[in-house]
Amino acid sequence: MPTIMIVDDEAIFRRGLRAMIADSGGDWDIVADARDGYEALELLEKHRPDVVLTDIRMPRMDGLQLQHIARERFPELQVVVISGYEDFSYARQSMRSGARDYLMKPVEREELLRVLDGLKRDWQSRQSEQQQELPFEGQKLRQKAAAYLVAGIMRGSVQQAHLDLLSQIGIELNEPFFNCMVIKLDKDSVDDDRYRKTDPSLFQLYIQQFVQEMIDLRMKGFSFVFSDSEVAALINLPYGEGGEKRLLDMAESVRRQIKSLSNLTVTIGIGRPVKGFESMLSTFREAQVALLYRLVVGGDKVLVYEQAVQQQFLRSERRKWSWEALEQAINEGRLHGIHELVDSVVLELCEQAPTPELVHQQICKLLIHYYELSEDLGIAKAWLGGRDIRALLIEICSISSRTELMEQCRQLFGNLAAVIAAGSKQLESDPISLALRYMKRHYSEPVTLTEIADRVYLNPAYFSTLFKQRVGKTFIEHMTELRIEDAKKRLASTDEKIASIAESTGFSNIRHFNRVFKNETGVTPKEYRERIRQQHKV
Repeated sequence: MPTIMIVDDEAIFRRGLRAMIADSGGDWDIVADARDGYEALELLEKHRPDVVLTDIRMPRMDGLQLQHIARERFPELQVVVISGYEDFSYARQSMRSGARDYLMKPVEREELLRVLDGLKRDWQSRQSEQQQELPFEGQKLRQKAAAYLVAGIMRGSVQQAHLDLLSQIGIELNEPFFNCMVIKLDKDSVDDDRYRKTDPSLFQLYIQQFVQEMIDLRMKGFSFVFSDSEVAALINLPYGEGGEKRLLDMAESVRRQIKSLSNLTVTIGIGRPVKGFESMLSTFREAQVALLYRLVVGGDKVLVYEQAVQQQFLRSERRKWSWEALEQAINEGRLHGIHELVDSVVLELCEQAPTPELVHQQICKLLIHYYELSEDLGIAKAWLGGRDIRALLIEICSISSRTELMEQCRQLFGNLAAVIAAGSKQLESDPISLALRYMKRHYSEPVTLTEIADRVYLNPAYFSTLFKQRVGKTFIEHMTELRIEDAKKRLASTDEKIASIAESTGFSNIRHFNRVFKNETGVTPKEYRERIRQQHKV
């Protein structure tokens, strides 16, 4: 038996429709009725009716808005609109948007039965067809692809099977590079009453659909709702810098147009491009880290990972608030006196900061700093006990009491010091060790000596001298060594083009790469590859 739901803000009209449908012979099951679009959406999710009869004019959310959202969330739903004569133009607009039919008020019994008979025949036809269809078609397959991809990200494993499933729904991602952007609604851009009365998932659905439309117009990619508060987009980029610029332009366009069309603001985090789909998790994590800086610089922005990290928010201001003693205790895993140090730092910060916002910002910057370091060392889960860093930062920013802030910070930094002490893993505090670790992770980027010196708080000239004394090589020599070693591995084990290897290992162009490679090894990259392959044949 087909099911139906009635939506109208007048109770007497809902009762009248119920009576006429009940008198039609028992062919329809009335599963619910609703007073407006907001209530209808909740009941649609619960009952999943086959047909909705909805008035056009209603408070809070009218029939046109209901139809638009319901069509996206429940593509098989049939909608019949009801309007007065003065609203007939709205009825025609609704028909153009996909409504099955319309009825004029006051609804006549014969006309209602005619429409219901047609809908019942369509329902019977669809039921027959669905028995012969594959289980995942159209929207269902897309939903499966999104759920499968989210599960893969949560497990920390994305594989070719994910791309194969996307291919089944017509999304071919065959360019060499991938990037991720994560889009988050700025909740403070939504009126409290509006947010409280609206299902939050509707905001995410709206953002996801908008982002997908932009992707379809400009790039290759797939967007999906990643969590209750985030939309993610997987973007497929061609070789070269042009793709990255197009991605940034598209992200800015998404931000501006959502603000213009819906009066909502979003913040977008973007990671660095990676080669190969299997490396996508790296850029996804970076996009999420970039998004964390919303708590530092404010929302309604596009935040790029490299730019957010390079701005050195934490390092440029930390000494002003005397973090050194606390840092040393954490880095050494020293538990004795850690709570007193935390109290001293928080008290000093609260007394000197001109606004509560600045207090929150400084604490959040320090937490982000240690979060990235703890991720590198593999102790983030042990430190935070499975808590989400984003939720933690939001919680910090809601605290308005010095005592509460001290208690929270004691727990967080005390736990970190305890994890370090238990695992005998000290966070590097030696500037040269810090520099070497950073160079090992970022040698493929255009890193400069001055940039590294700034990261470890040393004058560039002094850093250069100290580096040569400790390492036995100059900064440039060590960086070149890292790049050449990576290039040699790629030349030996892959068929990747030499120009691509040059770019991905940090060389400005292939001529520079050829010259440096020959200086270091005595042969050209091509000769090196041929020599290695000949050795393997022997």
